Amino acid sequence: MKKYLVVLIAVCFAFQVNAQSVGGTTSGAATYCTTTNSGFVSLAGNVGNILFWQTSTNGGASWTNNANTTVNQTYFNLAQTTCYRAVVQNGAFPTDTSTIVCIDVFPPSVGGTINGGGTFCASSGTGTLNLVGSFGSVLYWLESINGGATWSTVANTTTTYNHPNYTQTTIVQAVVQNGASCPTDTSTQVTFVVDPATVAGSLAGATGVCISSNTGTLTLSGNTGNIVGWISSTNSGATWTPIANTTTIESYTNLTQTTWYQAIVQSGSCPADSTAIAIIDVSTLSIAGTLTGGGIYCGVPATGTLTLTGNTGSVVNWQNSTDGGLTWGPIANTTTTENYTNLPVTTMYTVTVQNGACPAVTSAAETVYSAPQTVAGTVNSNASVCYYLNNDTLDLTGNVGNVLYWLASTDNGATWTTITNTNTSQIYAGLTQSTWYQAVVQSGVCAIDTTAYVAVTVLAPSPVSAGTDTTIVQGQTVTLNGTGSGVPLWTPSLGLSSATVFNPAATPNATTAYVLTVLDINNCINADTVIVTVNMLEYNGMISNLFTPNGDGFNDFWYLQDILNFPENEVTVYNIYGNQVYNKKAYTNDWAGTYNGAELPDGTYYYVLKFDNSDKIIKGSVDILRNK
Repeated sequence: MKKYLVVLIAVCFAFQVNAQSVGGTTSGAATYCTTTNSGFVSLAGNVGNILFWQTSTNGGASWTNNANTTVNQTYFNLAQTTCYRAVVQNGAFPTDTSTIVCIDVFPPSVGGTINGGGTFCASSGTGTLNLVGSFGSVLYWLESINGGATWSTVANTTTTYNHPNYTQTTIVQAVVQNGASCPTDTSTQVTFVVDPATVAGSLAGATGVCISSNTGTLTLSGNTGNIVGWISSTNSGATWTPIANTTTIESYTNLTQTTWYQAIVQSGSCPADSTAIAIIDVSTLSIAGTLTGGGIYCGVPATGTLTLTGNTGSVVNWQNSTDGGLTWGPIANTTTTENYTNLPVTTMYTVTVQNGACPAVTSAAETVYSAPQTVAGTVNSNASVCYYLNNDTLDLTGNVGNVLYWLASTDNGATWTTITNTNTSQIYAGLTQSTWYQAVVQSGVCAIDTTAYVAVTVLAPSPVSAGTDTTIVQGQTVTLNGTGSGVPLWTPSLGLSSATVFNPAATPNATTAYVLTVLDINNCINADTVIVTVNMLEYNGMISNLFTPNGDGFNDFWYLQDILNFPENEVTVYNIYGNQVYNKKAYTNDWAGTYNGAELPDGTYYYVLKFDNSDKIIKGSVDILRNK
């Protein structure tokens, strides 16, 4: 009985030690999106010993044994998804495998490369973009029209993209992801550079200028694109010369010939375009030319044609003047000829010519002389006049034309003297010999005509003598010895005993010229002159050295004895500082000691007395004493 019990216990113990093999459960699954990785997987819950681990890189289709008997299986830099399991055996029981744990290894997402893009003018047109070299799935495509600042999504998950017609610059790229847990990657970008179509724009500033001096600018506006340069032509576009200017303004200075300009504009890759031609029309200097066709018309109708020749430029207008060029009136005529008919007066003509933008110039005047025939007229009239004492006027009447001058002859017309008088009246006076007179008349530029002469006969004078010049001392008397035939009269009468006798007594105070006139039987006055020279006495009067201008009626004025007999005097008074306080010519004892209407203070003053007809100078002092 005990034997059976021992065997039974032994059998039971054996079953307990060698239980059925259990592979257990693995853990440590992980996912990597890179081949740079490391870690381990672990086994738990196994019954039995780990014989080895197994790995599979084909999803368990085949396994490779790893000589690892520990509960941890390490891995390092797996290049692909790898699954792990452990093989366990408990005693003599059959082996068992653990659960499988996988380390998922995904290569990084690769955006790849897009082929396409480029530079286009105005629009790109439609086409196909191909994504190559990518790794992963295309999630979508992206487009940006603002240089990548923002993007719009295109719902396309293929590696080809049929893009639309781009009309503005657009960047395109694809977004790729390898595995749901791996980061996305973006493909290379392709850019469709869409340049706007070139617009040349327009030029402002075309004008006409003068060759003598010009400057200005042409301005480009409304262009689309950059200015490549400017060109110019001086032969109406047959050949062009490039101008290295990339700005919108082209300047010109002192052009000597008409010049065409264009600006060349290009927008990116689009074809270049040129503006319409702007012309700076350079005009040569205006030349007025020469007027012909005037003439002289005396007493006949002034009718004819004026012609302008040799001008450079167009006729702006004509002008005429009927007052010798003082004022001008315009004539609305732009041709090179001007007709005139029956002009009543002399008329001047000019023409104004302007060539392009050059200043206008005016021709020299051409004159049409129109006047009635000259008629000299008549001068009145012959006359007999007194010797020297004569004065009268000759008058011209009936003349047609203007007086050019008068003529006078004192030898009965043998020779003539010109008198610069253009009036129709000629005054004569003081004639001492008989004289003939004529007037010379001209109507316009017609032939001159001369009047018949008139004779002014000068009657022979009766002899008159005023006597011989003499000299006396002031205060003396002398008898004038006048002779003649007729009634005598002396002038001036001052200082004479009688003015109507031939031999008056004369007592002049100063040198005097006495004229004796005698009225003869022809009622002519004949005259002669005698000069009485009076030698003045020197002033020797007493000069007061004190006066009292206090208004009491006594000694109120500075007194110079006999100064009234010497009127050609000058008195100057100074104060003690040398300042002038009084000055008067022809002093008459009337100074009351004032200066500018105010009383001078009492004191001593100094005077200087001079005479116009003497070198004598008298100096001294005078006291003013008012006792106020």
